[in-house]
Formats: sequence, C-alpha cells, structure tokens
Amino acid sequence: MKKKEFKHLIILFFLSVISFFSNIWVREADLMEQRNFITAREMIKNKSYFVTTLNGNLRFEKPPFPTWITGIVMKIFNNFSDEWILRIPSVLTGILLIFLIYYFVKYFTKNLNIAFFSSFVSLSMFMLIKISNENTWDIYTYVFSFASVLTFYRGLTSEKIKYFIFTSIFHSISIMSKGPVGIYGLFIPFLIAYIYTFGIEKFKKTWKYILLMLFIEIFLSSIWPIAMYIKYPKYFIEILSKEENTWNTKHTKSFFFYLDYFIYTGIWIFFSIVTWIKNSKNYTTNKYNKFLLIWNFLVVLFLSLIQMKKKRYGLPIYIVSSLNIGLLCNYYSSNLWNKLKNWEQKFIYFQNGFIIFIAFALSILFFIESVVKKKLSIIYSNISIFIYLIIILLVIFNLKKKKKYLGKFTIFISGIFMLIVNSNANWIIDKNFINKEKVITETYLNSKSLRKNPPTLDIYSENYDIHDVWDAGKEIKTLYSENLLPNNFIILGNVPSNLKQNYIIAKNEVYLEKSGKLLNLYYLNKKER
Repeated sequence: MKKKEFKHLIILFFLSVISFFSNIWVREADLMEQRNFITAREMIKNKSYFVTTLNGNLRFEKPPFPTWITGIVMKIFNNFSDEWILRIPSVLTGILLIFLIYYFVKYFTKNLNIAFFSSFVSLSMFMLIKISNENTWDIYTYVFSFASVLTFYRGLTSEKIKYFIFTSIFHSISIMSKGPVGIYGLFIPFLIAYIYTFGIEKFKKTWKYILLMLFIEIFLSSIWPIAMYIKYPKYFIEILSKEENTWNTKHTKSFFFYLDYFIYTGIWIFFSIVTWIKNSKNYTTNKYNKFLLIWNFLVVLFLSLIQMKKKRYGLPIYIVSSLNIGLLCNYYSSNLWNKLKNWEQKFIYFQNGFIIFIAFALSILFFIESVVKKKLSIIYSNISIFIYLIIILLVIFNLKKKKKYLGKFTIFISGIFMLIVNSNANWIIDKNFINKEKVITETYLNSKSLRKNPPTLDIYSENYDIHDVWDAGKEIKTLYSENLLPNNFIILGNVPSNLKQNYIIAKNEVYLEKSGKLLNLYYLNKKER
C-alpha cells in the first residue's frame, strides 16, 4: 500500500466515524426500524434464528440478513432496547460503503485523488448519512450490491475466479437484505453502462466464471426462502402476494419523484447539478465521464420505473452521484484558479457564498434557541456560533487572499462544514425533544425504562401497534377470550368491563413514549372465589 493511499484511508475512516456516529442517538426509531429491532429481539430471546417472527407472528415480508446482523449486536452488547446501539450495524455498513467507493474508483481510474474525493463526498452527503443512521433494509441491500459491482469489475479486469465468487456472495447478501432491488437498482444499470461504454470483450473472456457466479448466488440466496416455503407453503405464498400488491399500490409516486434528488445531497446540491454539465461536455472525450453519466442516468430511470417510491429507496442515486461529484471535485482541486473558466470561477464563488449564508443562518438559530427560547445552554450555543463565525472568516479570507487554491479549499470546507452541521444541529433537535418531555415526565414514567426492563407477566391488549410492542419490551398478545387468560396478567390500554367482574386491578403504570403517546398498563389479578 502506498503512503498516500494509507493516508487517505486513515482520513476517510476518521471522518466517516464522525459523520455516521455523531447523530445515531437523536431520533426515536421509526416503524421500519422498530420492526427490525422487534424481530431481532424475538429471534435472540426465542432462539429462533432461521424462522423470524414479529410480535410472535411469522415475519416473511423481508429477508432476514439485517435482522441477523442486528441480533448479533444485541447478543454482543446484551442490549435489546437502546436504539443507538442497535443502529451500529447500519452505521458500520455505511462506513464500509465509503471504502468500497474508494477502491472502486481507485481500480477504475488508477487515480488515488479521484478515489479520495469520491469517498469524501459520499461521507458528507446528507442522504447517505441519514440512511446509514437508520437500521432498515435499504442500506444493506445497496451497499452489498455496490460491493458486488467492485468485485465484479475486478473479476472482469483480472480474469480471476475468486472475484466472481465474492460477487456471488455479495449478491446473495444483497438479496437476503431486501430481495433483488439492490441488483435491479444499482448492479444492472452498472452492467448496461459498462457494456455501452467499454464493450463486451471482457465478458466474453470470463463467461464461464460469470455462469458460476450466477449459479452460486442463486443457490445461496434461495436457501432461506425455499426452507420457509417448504415449512409454511400457504403462508409464504400469501406473503409474496401481499408484498407484490404492496409494491403496486402503496407509496405510489410520479415517475419524476426522484428528479429532486439534488436537494438531498446537502452541501453538494450545486456540485451535483454542475456535474451533469461537465460530464456532458466531456462525454465523447473521457470514457470514465461517459460511463458515470450513463450509469447515473440509468439508476434514476430504473428507480423511477418502479411505482412504489420513497426517498430512501433512491439510495443508489446518491451512491453513483458521489462518484460523479468526486470527479468534479478532483477537477477543481487539481486546477489552479487562473486555469478555470469564468463560469467555473463564478460557481466557486457561489458555493462559498452558500456556505457563508448557511453558517450565518445557523448562528442566528443557535442564538434564538439559547437566548430567546432558552432551550440550549449559553455556553454550548456560544461555542457553536464561534465555530460558524470561524468558518465564515476562513471563507472570506480565502476568497480575498488565497484565490490560487480556492478550488481545493472550497471542496474541503464544503465537506467539513457538512459534517459540523450534521453533528452540531442535532443538539437543537435533541434539546427540543428533551424539553418537550421534561414537562410530562414529572408525572409519567419514560417508556425507555419499560423497554429496558419489561414485565415478566404476559401483556394483552385489544388495540395496539408496533410502536407499543417495541416500547413494551416484549410480545403483546391480542385479547380474544377471558377463558384463555391466566390468573395474573397485564392489560395495555383500557380494561374491558367484562374483565372487571372477575379481576381486580392490583397496580397501574403509565409510560410516556417520545412521540407523546401514553402506554397505560394495568396489572390484573383474578379474584378469589
């Protein structure tokens, strides 16, 4: 390994840790995360590692790889409740993506600087950070699909069988994370773009290895679904039909839904737009530019053709966009100011002005939150404002005195500024949540305490949802008939009037969820006759 490459990897690792670990403690788990956490919790506690369940019911809607990884973390830390700990697998997967991007670009371009800038952009891109902080299925399926892109390319260029075997393994993991969407949304567009740009000569030389790769990945990715079909044939088919209907009827959006993806690149919003202009101009003279342009276009097109759309489903767009923006960053970094065209210089000015505007706006926001609303400490706010003022002064100084290297400075200050904003602004979110809770938690218990120490008695309810199951810390059973109830149990929600005739309420506990919802638990004991 070259000294320069080692330096790059150390910097990228350090920045990735700051980027992806800085805010995993802020948000409450959403519905998708809760489903994954509950399934992993039941998998460990019930010692059912192959047949997954959600609140005691079979869970075949999603493949189990993300659940397995989450379960491993639960087991290692012996922690089934802290959301920030359970997000570690997705964060590590996001960090893995940064290094996969580095090596893909390194092998493809033979240019370490382009590789570094591509990874630097990806670790400071808003949507990539956000999705890496959510332990859902998307980060796994697309990151391992990108890993298959890297190993497949290495296989084509080296003609070594081991890379095709690795590709089949990564494909299998991607499929076992969320079905074939990773291959469809990222790998197939890569194949088309590569063949269109570079031809099929390398495919002809390695066709036997490719067939072996297909056989292995079909075999590996089929083990779990075939086993579930054999054991629960009717239910498994019902779930497949249900999922097919879901993809065609739920969250259906316009074909143009992903065309605003520029916004979600964060600080790189204007770079992502200029990238299309620069790559289009170099389309015929630079094959790498041509390849990235086609790949990026096809990813957007393929994802747009699917009726079911969510912003996080567009993750492949941001992965490939980081490669495009990295190429543009290398251009601005390697060219002195007087070598840039007039419109390129104006763009650099504009980007620096954008940073100044955001830094100034955040300074005002921190001032309001601390002095006016009194939701943040004066000390912390002053430190934050001081950091943003330093950034503003640095930008102004370089605009006036250091124009020679203004392009390189703009690249680095943009990425670092995004990391600061990402970690720093979350304190405002957290403090707002905390202040909202302080007023009520004086009366009610925090639901986290229930999740950490769930009651030993069975919990029953007539009306509950996944959020309740997660916060209860254990399975909630549906209340059907009084004849099936034990002598001592817990009711979540209102106690039905018919139960009051035969049971007494021994204790009542009320827990407050972060969303503001109350969990009302009644401990019931059967009356003695």
